[in-house]
Amino acid sequence: MFSTHALTESFLTAKRHETDPLADQVVATIIDEGFEERINEIFYTLARNDSYTPELLSHFPANIQKVVGDYFTQSAKLPSWANDQLISKGQDVFGMYGPEVFMLLNVKSLPMCYTCANGAQVLFDTGRLVEKKGNIDPLVRRLMETAQMVVNVLQPGGLAPGGKGIVTVQKVRLIHASIRHFIKSEKYNPKGWDTSRLGEPINQEDLAGTLMSFSPIILSGLKSLNINLTDEQIAGYTHCWKVIGHMMGLNDDLLADTFEDNWILACKILSHQSEASPQGKALADSCMAFIQHMIPGTLFDDVPAYMIWYFFQDVEKAVGKPLSSMIGIPDHADLKDHLVMRISQIITGGISKAEHSPIISKLTESFNKLLLQGYLKHYNEGKNVRFFIPPSLKANWGVNEL
Repeated sequence: MFSTHALTESFLTAKRHETDPLADQVVATIIDEGFEERINEIFYTLARNDSYTPELLSHFPANIQKVVGDYFTQSAKLPSWANDQLISKGQDVFGMYGPEVFMLLNVKSLPMCYTCANGAQVLFDTGRLVEKKGNIDPLVRRLMETAQMVVNVLQPGGLAPGGKGIVTVQKVRLIHASIRHFIKSEKYNPKGWDTSRLGEPINQEDLAGTLMSFSPIILSGLKSLNINLTDEQIAGYTHCWKVIGHMMGLNDDLLADTFEDNWILACKILSHQSEASPQGKALADSCMAFIQHMIPGTLFDDVPAYMIWYFFQDVEKAVGKPLSSMIGIPDHADLKDHLVMRISQIITGGISKAEHSPIISKLTESFNKLLLQGYLKHYNEGKNVRFFIPPSLKANWGVNEL
């Protein structure tokens, strides 16, 4: 059971050495059967299909088919405490404010994760979140996969039995287990992995921190946008991510019921893990490059760093650490006049007072939908994998079909 009183430094340190035995056993079986070289083939087969059927892996040995099949059966079960009404209420919040959520993922949630140096090391070492010689496609693919997971779990019916969100989470768990194996393998990662210093790759504390970046960190961002949700909406959105956390393999003692308890957990993890690192800065730079790539032209080029700085302020105050500077984002407190001038270039009509809140409000009127349009345009024009938003959500958000 979750308790804020248990969130001591020793408790969180211990969680860095716990992972996800259910998913790890699947990967271990595949390797024991001599199919280590074909793990990507297995995952590619699973990724290309929206659901799992035993026939997908019929060309693999029976033991692999069984362990994968057992995993998909067991990990598909919703927890006994899952509340359909609260889930629906949380998904309604996403239906209303999806563009804002997507924007906050890019300027608050993900950059916040990069402030945790040990967890950032995993992302950096896997190489999928950092540009390679100017080629942004690997970065785009990974960030788009994250965005697609959020759509799949928070769309109506996404967490219903057989829902697209459940299957997506099941696949993500297996990918995490695969990363844990390969990043610790001297064969594939000659630099090695220092478990005593870093903890296990994608451990329970890091999983909890990531979950918090999608739950209370997003809710605090919506509040910063002057979106005042009701207590019921906050409870519903929080419950959705608690269910998702369970499905992702997070331990019960890291799954809280309320926004307030989740906020405490987020701050405790950031206090425990946040530290400046070259890897975190490189990831943040890549995140800003992604946003600039998604939005055509140069008018918004100054905006991502400013938004990251702005949306970090409430968390920095709560944690007492300069989180934005840890990932190379300078203090933008004196940029108000510059941003007001930039807004006049972007949006017809200025703002009457050069304060940060109205600046952000004006920017997001255009910025968040341009970002979503960029997602669709980049990934749906001649790409093998489409970024899919259900028609009902597109209608809610006023996003054009491409």
